[in-house]
Amino acid sequence: MQARLNMILVVGITLAALSGCANKAEPDAAPVATAPAKSAAPGSAAAPAAATAGTAAAAAPALVPTPFADAVARAGKRLYEGAAQQLGTQDRVLLLDPLIDASTGQQTIASNDMGRMLAAAAKSSHPYWTVKEFNRDNLSATPLLLIGTLTAINTKNSTSDASDAFRVCLRLVDLKTGKVVAKSVERATVDSVNAEPLPVFRDSPTWHKDKTVNAYIKSCQGTQNVGDAADPAYLAKLPAAAMINEAQIAYGANRLADALRIYKEASAVAEPDDLRVLNGLYLTSWRLGRQKDATEVFRRIAAYGIGAKQLPLKILFATGKAVPVALPDLQAQYTIWVRELALVTQTGGTCLRVIGHTSKTGTAAANEALSVQRAAYVQGRLEQSASKLRGKLASEGLGSRENLIGLGSDDLRDALDRRVEFRVVDCPAGKTT
Repeated sequence: MQARLNMILVVGITLAALSGCANKAEPDAAPVATAPAKSAAPGSAAAPAAATAGTAAAAAPALVPTPFADAVARAGKRLYEGAAQQLGTQDRVLLLDPLIDASTGQQTIASNDMGRMLAAAAKSSHPYWTVKEFNRDNLSATPLLLIGTLTAINTKNSTSDASDAFRVCLRLVDLKTGKVVAKSVERATVDSVNAEPLPVFRDSPTWHKDKTVNAYIKSCQGTQNVGDAADPAYLAKLPAAAMINEAQIAYGANRLADALRIYKEASAVAEPDDLRVLNGLYLTSWRLGRQKDATEVFRRIAAYGIGAKQLPLKILFATGKAVPVALPDLQAQYTIWVRELALVTQTGGTCLRVIGHTSKTGTAAANEALSVQRAAYVQGRLEQSASKLRGKLASEGLGSRENLIGLGSDDLRDALDRRVEFRVVDCPAGKTT
């Protein structure tokens, strides 16, 4: 496993350059105080809040990164105190929709730890809230819903330097109204955050920032004030998200047959192109030895990527080389991925430019050369699988200039920085068939 931490490359299809900057636009200042609502008696309805977050008395100071546990504790305390001002002490059910890394859309060790810490804090400091598991049954109670993101940032807004902190963003949404009732933001020191993805995300052939995940991120980072509405696309797919969470828990517990069954149930209510569902169907089928089923699911993933012009694939490469790591199970999967992607591309008459990327480790010149070599390798594999693609593919390297995460850690945390993307381009004359 340790070898995998140092050898990851991600291959993707996209029309425009992918960038993590869109996740870094949220104001990074300590929230201003709000006027408290009149406290309601235990078990009774809360009095309306006397003021919202927009009634700032003075500009808030910039946040200073602190160790992860301290940052989460402060952010949670501020979030829950703000909610109490809005809601009083009425009895409510509280659910946590699993928190995600906003740079990648994945659940990580740190985001998972953050959820556990926030759940424990709610239980100890707000006993009138009943914290329950995020599942279909508990959603029916129109609960309070806690969502949150982690985002790797550079505090100096430098695009050439590595990320040096993580932003913690929290929102509490009242599902009775669909609106934010409390918000909080903090910064954590970069070395204290373990951004390694959880197994189901680590093992998936794609990453997870499709439109459903982006709606989650928007509901957190795009809601600036108490009273703002959560993204309607996010709220509409909460039943599917709850089912996906149940399936991911089953996968993590190695209950693969249960996970496959729940993923199939989720596919009926999720977006047709929800990558969490498609990845889950692929992974559980592959691990259960159902190679034909896994191949059919991957073909759907590839077709979606060509249509949407965005399909990241994760391929492990040896550190500093353009040769994939020699692990038999992965090699078998890569053969299927390349074959199906080549066939879908050829059938669709698509022309692609293969763009290589690296992490920030190493010199600019070395990174540029490595990104070119890896892009050329992937191009060659595709052309070997479908000879008619020759003349419809081109490659180039961008080194580390378009990092998504920017940690420079060269492990699972910044795997997406070491990607190769395919950008859909106009075909040369006579190359559309």
